[in-house]
Amino acid sequence: MQSSLPMVPQQHSPDPARAGSYAASTVELGDLKRILVRRRFWIFGTVALLTLVALLYGLFTPALYSSAAEILIDPQDLQVVTNDVNPSRISPDGGITQVESQVSVVQSTGVLMRAIAATNLTQDPEFNGQGLLSRLLGSASAEGDRSVQTLDALRRRLAVKRADKVLVLDVIVTAKSADKAALLANAIAQAYLVDQASARAKMAKDASESITARLDEQRKRVQQAENAVEAYKSANNMVMAAGNLVSDQELTEINTQLATAQSRTAALKAQVD
Repeated sequence: MQSSLPMVPQQHSPDPARAGSYAASTVELGDLKRILVRRRFWIFGTVALLTLVALLYGLFTPALYSSAAEILIDPQDLQVVTNDVNPSRISPDGGITQVESQVSVVQSTGVLMRAIAATNLTQDPEFNGQGLLSRLLGSASAEGDRSVQTLDALRRRLAVKRADKVLVLDVIVTAKSADKAALLANAIAQAYLVDQASARAKMAKDASESITARLDEQRKRVQQAENAVEAYKSANNMVMAAGNLVSDQELTEINTQLATAQSRTAALKAQVD
């Protein structure tokens, strides 16, 4: 007869390392919670301050608008006169290099000052450096300084780049209003076109003057050569008579006399025979 004994579950002592880790994490979380509670006013105050700064920045920083004007560049128009009869005016890269070189021309002082004058931009407080604070303090700039400040401000608001894979320049201007940005972009593009037209006219004028000077020099040389020929004729008694030289006329007369003499000789010989 077998007797059964009740089974007593075995109890294992917890792992000391695991228990220590659990206690440490519990302590750290508890400390963090107490720190957050204790410093909640600092945290909320910092968040509120940053939010207020962002709101003030949004209120006092005006919105900016960008507008772009496109300029189509023809590389053949960048060269007026060449010395070749059949010049190859377009570079092997299709004129891309010539178009990119015009970026600096659009941003040049001459083009921008022409656009500034056309739009009277020196009177615009957004660009001439005469903001509300300057007007209140009475620190008005001289006309020359105002032009320089306007030019610098316009350069900071201007971006010129070549559109991808095309011979087009994008002139992008940023301003506080969309209409002003469009006005300035178009003014700069128009100023560039006027500047290029003036440059081409000047180049054509210079080329014409150069060609005229060369023709005058050639005329002088031809005249000198003709004078030398006439002097040689006079020195050697080679004067024109009835459209022929004297020597040619004398030779013709001698040939005529010789022919006449030969004819008479032949006639007399025939009579004798």
